[in-house]
Amino acid sequence: MSDTWYFAYGSNLSVDQKMFRTGAIRRAVRCRLPGYRFAFNKRMAAGEGMYANVVRDDAATVWGVAYLCDDDAVAELDRFEGVSWGHYRREQVEVVTDDGEVLEALTYVAGQRYVGDEGWPLPHYLRMILDGARDHGLPEEYIEHIEELGGGLAE
Repeated sequence: MSDTWYFAYGSNLSVDQKMFRTGAIRRAVRCRLPGYRFAFNKRMAAGEGMYANVVRDDAATVWGVAYLCDDDAVAELDRFEGVSWGHYRREQVEVVTDDGEVLEALTYVAGQRYVGDEGWPLPHYLRMILDGARDHGLPEEYIEHIEELGGGLAE
């Protein structure tokens, strides 16, 4: 069994959600993903709101947390993120911790057929992201940016 860093930037920032999906959190490290921007442009079904995604953008940075996961946890993440249906796909990225360490990590990027115009998430989904971001101490200006992208809809 091997360990993998998983970079969370959306609803899996929520400790409760991450634990529900994969069990106990062994290690979590605040970090950033340079060269990408955060977007609500992942469609699910009509009328459900948009979900979080990361989009390549050399001028941007996405903040999040890297969780240390074993193979079973990654398999559960794949299941919840809909990898087998093409909702998200795994992408290998390099994230940078607060002390400058570079970690090889996997993250989930929306499958092309599920990417649409940027829109607004459901209020409870946005709240989950914002609460998780605050729990992990992400920069306040970044949290405010996510809230603006979400249309200020958090419940």
